[in-house]
Amino acid sequence: MKKEGGSCAAEDRGWDLVDRCLLPVVFSHALAVILSTLLNTFGLSAVSTFPLFVAFLIVSLSVTIFYHNLKVTCAGKCVLITDADSKIGSSAAKHLDELGFTVFAGFPKLGESSERLQNSSSGRLKTVEMDVASQSSVDAVYKKIAHQFVGLWAVINTSCWPAFGEVEWVPMCVFKKSADINYLGTVRVVQSFLPLVRKTKGRIVNVVSLAGRIPDSLKGPFCSVKSAVESFSDCLRLEMRRWGVDVVVIEPGHATTATWFDHREIVDQARDMWALMGDQARSDYGEQYFEQRIRSMKEYNRASVVDVSGVVKCIGDSIVRTFPLNRYTPITRQEKVEALVAHHLPRSVYEIIYC
Repeated sequence: MKKEGGSCAAEDRGWDLVDRCLLPVVFSHALAVILSTLLNTFGLSAVSTFPLFVAFLIVSLSVTIFYHNLKVTCAGKCVLITDADSKIGSSAAKHLDELGFTVFAGFPKLGESSERLQNSSSGRLKTVEMDVASQSSVDAVYKKIAHQFVGLWAVINTSCWPAFGEVEWVPMCVFKKSADINYLGTVRVVQSFLPLVRKTKGRIVNVVSLAGRIPDSLKGPFCSVKSAVESFSDCLRLEMRRWGVDVVVIEPGHATTATWFDHREIVDQARDMWALMGDQARSDYGEQYFEQRIRSMKEYNRASVVDVSGVVKCIGDSIVRTFPLNRYTPITRQEKVEALVAHHLPRSVYEIIYC
């Protein structure tokens, strides 16, 4: 996942087509077994299961791939993306602009980064100041978009404030800030813009993390809020089904979500965390163990350049595809295996292998 020379290997890949084709394969096999059994039982034919399976598989995969590749027209459609200040948000905003969407790129504060994005994009991209932790800021952007467009095709939530540390180390104010930006910020934006999205039968796209499904002992504040956003998205998907609105979760792997963890911010957070830690906790854990745990974080030792193209492609597909998947997982092969083990085998097996 990480190469020498300061660049993260771009092994991250979207497994969308693999995930979409899995059900037709299972369906084709089941139908072939049932039909073969019936034909042989009633003496109508002595055909075996395999040729039936191949025939059903060709038909089902052809239909699946045909529907998978259907795309919407980008021209005239408007999308909103939060936290365009981050690498994922900025890259996604550029990509959607290149596809032909009118993009509203939200920044916590307008400044040099927003000017760089504006200068490197077409006139369709508009930068707006939007703090997802402030309802008044979100409302101001809503009024601006509603004044110019009848509806909104997509809302892409990429906002993230990464917090880390063992539970006993983290001050309550950090948990509150993490929840306010990462979870409540997503809810706040979705609640505000859903009326516009429902008018177009568009999409809500929430960028989370594999950490929301696979816990990490040093990322309690981060894992818990990402898990909350995943659950929120699953519930919202059921509610929006009657309106024709798709709710999509983009779930990058550990290497990609490391872009949210700035090295300097990790050091500053660790310094503040140690300063605010109780005397009992300091005495029990010790400064040496504390520093060792911080330095053991993958994000602390990550490469200087991380390739987010896999995540950006999945965001683009979720907006452009006529029938998007509910979940996109731009992760490495190793992370895909880890996720399968975590969710399809007993928890004790996962802990023996990975913990």
